[in-house]
Amino acid sequence: MLECDEHLSQAFALLGKRWSGVILGLLLQGPARFAVLARTIPGISERMLSDRLAELTRAGLIARTVLDGPPLGVVYELTESGRALGPGLLKLGEWADRYMAPKERRSSRLRA
Repeated sequence: MLECDEHLSQAFALLGKRWSGVILGLLLQGPARFAVLARTIPGISERMLSDRLAELTRAGLIARTVLDGPPLGVVYELTESGRALGPGLLKLGEWADRYMAPKERRSSRLRA
């Protein structure tokens, strides 16, 4: 009999939200200020970025540090729990590159 794993469902409920994976993927490269994240992610509004960062912080995946300045700023970085997602996110990226690539790229790879 098939059963749905509760923890896996919770993980996908959080990570499956738009922008969450992109934000985590960027932070795998190192800590970043809010403004840098906002500029780096095309199409995300500052409000949505703020909401996602707050949610990922509450989930314990991201740490938020307020800089005294000047200039004042906020830096986000992955926690140990967030960094632990790294290998899985990289594998997911490899899967997406292989199976979600445009058809002409996919077919040329299959021939290689």
